[in-house]
Amino acid sequence: MRQQVRIAAALLVVGSFVLGSAHGQAGSPGIKVNVPFQFAIGGKTLAAGEYTVYSSSEKVWVQEAKGRNVVMLFTSALDGKVPARDGKVIFDCYFNECFLSQVWMAGREAGRKLPDTKREMQLAKKGARQEYALLGTATTR
Repeated sequence: MRQQVRIAAALLVVGSFVLGSAHGQAGSPGIKVNVPFQFAIGGKTLAAGEYTVYSSSEKVWVQEAKGRNVVMLFTSALDGKVPARDGKVIFDCYFNECFLSQVWMAGREAGRKLPDTKREMQLAKKGARQEYALLGTATTR
């Protein structure tokens, strides 16, 4: 009986996370962006290609062009000038390894900063960072 209660509690937690993620993403502003190079986000390496990036007040989602969710990360707010139209994503690159770093959505009061990975911090200690900004086309979910 005790094991059944634990299983039920675990399913409830997982279910609330899934529903919370779907709710937070629905209607969120996003941008479609064609990334011409391989990049990493949240410790996962993604191939060059077209992606859609969505942002809420706490999270950023990255989807493949076909609509499959690839990565969801919690982020922190960034103060700064938000683009008037569309939006942009910023990558930090070290020695030909690029990491999604910032997401800026049009109409938002702040950008979003993605957490640095261990690999990115290691590379940052060894050399200079190059920053690349890619403009995207606004979309909503």
